[in-house]
Amino acid sequence: MTTPVEESLWDSITRRAAAERERIAHGRSTVRRSQLPVEVTPFGLLRWYLHPDLAEPVTKSLYFAELEIPEGSRSGRLRHQGGIVCLVVQGSGYTELDGVEHAWEKRDVIGLPVRPEGVVFRHVNNGVGPVRMIVAWPNLDSAVGPEGGVHLEVLEPAPEFEARV
Repeated sequence: MTTPVEESLWDSITRRAAAERERIAHGRSTVRRSQLPVEVTPFGLLRWYLHPDLAEPVTKSLYFAELEIPEGSRSGRLRHQGGIVCLVVQGSGYTELDGVEHAWEKRDVIGLPVRPEGVVFRHVNNGVGPVRMIVAWPNLDSAVGPEGGVHLEVLEPAPEFEARV
């Protein structure tokens, strides 16, 4: 009887690297908005372009989603490490960051700073029609975990999420 050989940590790296190369070779480099389902989350209405749990996109280096905020609504209020970048694609409103309001409109970029204690923020639509913004942050899960190094906490969910509960 032969004793099974355990996979070494090095073998694990090379096996996972080969699997990732194969996944990328058959993945998609173009993701169309029309193909993305809307997910109702505590943060708001999200369409995920890139996420580590999505197998098809060729990269997993970012969390990358569209946040839609209906007219007169707001996102959930979150505490996060920061380092999030948002591009306003449509609409106008403001971001409440650590209790201070910062106005924005279409084509503005919002950069949430990285702070050791994290930042508390939410986006508010005070314009006409829906707000659409691209929200992106590095996928550092393997280094610091999915919460970005700080406990991710929903302090107040978006109204659309509350309506579902």
